[in-house]
Amino acid sequence: MFLFLILFILLNSINSCPLTDNYLSRCHCEILTNGESYIKCHEKTLNEVPIFKRSFPYDRLILSNNNIKNLTRSAFDTIKTIRRINLENNSISFIDNDLLRLLGNYLEELIITGDNIINSLEFLTRYPLKNLRILKLHGFNLSEVNLENVFLNMTKLEILSLPSCQLRQIPNLKNIHQLDLENNQISNTVHLSTSYVHLNLAKNFISSIILENNTQLISLNLTENILNEFSMNSIENQNLQDINLSQNYLASFNFSILNDQLLNLNLNSNRLLSLNLIVIPTNLLSLSTSNNLIKQIKFSNRYSSLVNLDLSSNQLKSIEKHFLFEKLNYLNLENNPLDCSCQLEWLKTLILNQNKLNATTWTCRSNASPVSFLSFDFQCSSISVPRVQIFNISYVKISFQYGLYIQWSIIDDKNILDYLQISISEPFYLSPKISPNQTEIFLSNQIQLNQQYHLCLILLHKYARDKYCRVFQTDKLIILRSNEIILERNEQNAIQTKDH
Repeated sequence: MFLFLILFILLNSINSCPLTDNYLSRCHCEILTNGESYIKCHEKTLNEVPIFKRSFPYDRLILSNNNIKNLTRSAFDTIKTIRRINLENNSISFIDNDLLRLLGNYLEELIITGDNIINSLEFLTRYPLKNLRILKLHGFNLSEVNLENVFLNMTKLEILSLPSCQLRQIPNLKNIHQLDLENNQISNTVHLSTSYVHLNLAKNFISSIILENNTQLISLNLTENILNEFSMNSIENQNLQDINLSQNYLASFNFSILNDQLLNLNLNSNRLLSLNLIVIPTNLLSLSTSNNLIKQIKFSNRYSSLVNLDLSSNQLKSIEKHFLFEKLNYLNLENNPLDCSCQLEWLKTLILNQNKLNATTWTCRSNASPVSFLSFDFQCSSISVPRVQIFNISYVKISFQYGLYIQWSIIDDKNILDYLQISISEPFYLSPKISPNQTEIFLSNQIQLNQQYHLCLILLHKYARDKYCRVFQTDKLIILRSNEIILERNEQNAIQTKDH
């Protein structure tokens, strides 16, 4: 009984396939478990659209990867109830303007690959396509076509793909949610202001982009352009979740311009020399910076959601210990010239204790061939690094200003200290570079009474970036006369300093 049922289904499929006999060996018809029916013709077997001997309510016609060149007026006359047509990878060179005259009430999806000759879309506009939702045209010449007029009345069209269509501008199409303009001729500076939800601008010639008003935009792909500048208004792009800027020419990147809803950022294969992660989106989950020139990373003391971090193929020798690494589910440091001294022992310990990060492909720089990161001994020769001897903080009032008066003393026997910085966690503040000879500073950076502040004295020297941190409560105010301390005002950063 079971075999009979299978045989019955097969025979019924053959008998219901509305193709003439000479196409039955090259095409087949099926009905899927979800009830969708389709006709599919095998690759590289057709030079024209098959001849259908009768009309039949099939859902999908798949003619992709064949050698069809011409779409004549009557190509779909006997299969006029078809909803989806796929003519991808056929190099179509001619489309009759009356091709779709009988499909207006049914057609929902149309995919066509041209041969870069077709320069008109009249076959789409001559007759109303009331239900068309998805349109993918590849390899057309649309440089002189007014796309706004073409798609004006296609109110149900949501997904539009126009790769390799020689376009020079980004069209403003009101109803489109997803627009693919990959591999076109869009160039120079782009001021982007659209209503799109997903936008693909990969493989163009954009050198600079400014995201202005894109309140609906969720994903943006700019890979393989010639970008050297990226800017955005975080408020007017607040829904953006995914940005791909890989394979461009960015030498620096300002993370502070990003919106807090961003989840994924790809900066692979650029020219970044450093990463400043002092201010990053609070919801950022994945950051990829592989194949850059990164030598230094600055981390924030603020909360971060980051769980995936790719730093592979850079110029990192050492990495500052930071609580961010304890939360990561994925970390890639392969192809870096890691100096596996005692300064990096914390990272090996973290990996072995958590058993979460995979470091099997990481290597350490050595005089001979690279050595596996996990098998290295992480020993340091006896070197004298700068260290803090005194780190005092007072809450003071000088004239009419309230702030923190910070004093320090540093022992630097080998004179290898490059500069210092001071950071405050909330509200976040990072001082400019401070001379190694300086021993005090006055910060009037919105410091308030009876508040707790987390301050760090940061030492940048030849071997590492060391932090000495303290928690300070502003519960006791000291009033100083202005002549008790020599002050030098820095208006931009609200800092007064004195050198010794």
